[in-house]
Amino acid sequence: MARYNIPLESPTAIAADTGFLWLRPTATAGFKLRRITVGIQVAGGATPTNMQCQLRVQRTTNAGTSPGGAITPTLQDINARAANTVANTTYATPPTVVAVDLIKIGFNSQAGADLPYEGDELYYAQIGTTDGFAFLNGGNALPANHKMVLTAVIEE
Repeated sequence: MARYNIPLESPTAIAADTGFLWLRPTATAGFKLRRITVGIQVAGGATPTNMQCQLRVQRTTNAGTSPGGAITPTLQDINARAANTVANTTYATPPTVVAVDLIKIGFNSQAGADLPYEGDELYYAQIGTTDGFAFLNGGNALPANHKMVLTAVIEE
């Protein structure tokens, strides 16, 4: 199985409980979520406001409409094939999320979090479905010049 990185910076001042990344499988490949690295970056390089932040990951139950902001997952092994997983940052109508958080990661804005899920098969998006994962800023709205920096690692 090949591994891929999906690096992303959220919009600045993202509101609480707002999605900013959606991943979904395709008709030809499912995927497993293997690692999440998250932190806060300040536009202009100033020190981040000291606050508690939260990244929420929820399962989705459909594909949404009019996706935008496509991200091409990058190969960790250059000998692997290109990824099939679909990654988007915007939608006219976002995919519907399941009301229960699958993963909730709390971290301080001046630190961050790095969570591997090796050997855990619970975070799997099945081939041929539109069900995937949504990543949301949970808890507090980010200040005006702050953005969430995220790298999701998947395995196909």
